[in-house]
Parts: sequence; structure tokens; C-alpha cells
Amino acid sequence: MSHISYRLIDYHVHSTYSVDGRSSIDEMCQRAVELRFSEIGFCEHIDFEPSDPGFGFFDYEGYSEAIDSARTRYAGKLVIRKGAEIDYGQSYERQIQAWVEGKEFDFLVGSVHYIDHVAFDLDRELTMPPEIVVRKYYAKTAQAAESGLFNVIGHLDFIRSYIPPGHDLEQSDMIDLTLERIIANRIHLEINSRRRWNREPFPSRSLIQKYLDKGGTLFSLGSDAHSAQHLGIGITQAMDLVRDLKPGKVHVLFE
Repeated sequence: MSHISYRLIDYHVHSTYSVDGRSSIDEMCQRAVELRFSEIGFCEHIDFEPSDPGFGFFDYEGYSEAIDSARTRYAGKLVIRKGAEIDYGQSYERQIQAWVEGKEFDFLVGSVHYIDHVAFDLDRELTMPPEIVVRKYYAKTAQAAESGLFNVIGHLDFIRSYIPPGHDLEQSDMIDLTLERIIANRIHLEINSRRRWNREPFPSRSLIQKYLDKGGTLFSLGSDAHSAQHLGIGITQAMDLVRDLKPGKVHVLFE
């Protein structure tokens, strides 16, 4: 029997402190209370690629003040976690370490959005073969898990949305290596529902099963909502999916 939390939680939401956020922190919290969520976690985008639209956008001081204000306003109604989603690149690892130093966060999510400095999720063309793209993606994700910077690896296998149909993405030995690195470093694997209430989350059911089979027990759950209307979408389905896989005892972030 799965012991995954029955509480409604969403540990991946973005506010207007992210360059692509559409709702304020207060609007996100209001929506979470309306939906009877117990906890939400803001993880605003932190980007180190100079060409990224979010490069230099994040305001840590303003964000911290807004989180403190929301915690006061919603005390007793909603637990609010203060996090960040950092776009990981090994070439920027020292910059990331220096930037994080002295800042207070409840959790840090490491995600990969760039392959060889090209943003695959911004519809920029990747000119290399799909098999190479997949290997590079998982190699970077494994490095993120090894870096010691993160509590969570975000939206594993997100790359599958940007690979042409007909390619078997789940046979790469780099996937096994990446899952093993996540487990060895006790990083939480995020199940990212990203407006996917009627579709598989990231990672897919089969990769979640592979993670469990390898001994993985640590999860985070997030909708990746960038507006209040998308908060929580797919979360209950993600929870049900894990229960259906019938793991032993698993642990969710902050439990």
C-alpha cells in the first residue's frame, strides 16, 4: 500500500516573480485556499543563460518580502514554502553556488531547459539527432543531481515533448544512470503535472516505476502552474498514479 500523502500539496508554482508568471503571490495563495490545499511551494525561475528571457529578472528581496507578507496573511489557512527553480548547467555551477550563498530558501529545484546553450522549450531548433539530445539532457540532469545544490529534480523527461514522434526515449542507459544518481544523492523526484490532468505527467508512469524499482522513495508533487487558474491541475491524478504503482513507503517533500 502506498503511503503517499493524502494532503493536497503543490510544490511547483510560479508567480509574477518569474519572468513568465501571470499571477501574484497573493492570487496564487487565494486560489490554493479556495481549492483547500494544505501547502504550496513557490519556485521562481532563476536563469543563468545570458540569452534567456529570465536572465537577471528575479528580485530576491522583493520575493522574500512578498512571501513573508503572504505567510502572515494566510497563517492558519495555508503553509507557504519559499523555493526557487534553477536552470542547471554545469558551466554555471560556480555561479549558481555563489548566487545561492547567503539566501534563504526552503527548497531548490534543479531543472534542465538548455542543451548546448539552446533552449529546447523556447521552440529553438536543436540540430543534433534526437538520440544525442536525449543523452545530453539526461547527462545534464545527472550532473544536477550530483551537484549537491538541489533538493528536487524537476520535470524529469520533459525533453520528450520536444522530440519528434517515433523515437524510443526510455531505453537510453543515461536514464538509468540519472535515476541512480538521484537516488544515491537522496534528491526528491518531482512528479510534474503541468496542466496534464488527462495525460501522463513528467516523468512518465514507466519512468516512475523504474525509479521505484531501483529503490527510489523520495517524491515532490507540482503542477508547474504559472497562473492561479492552473494551480493544482493534475495533482490528484499524479498522487493516484503513484498509489496505483503500489510502492512501499514513500516520502513526499517536507513530510
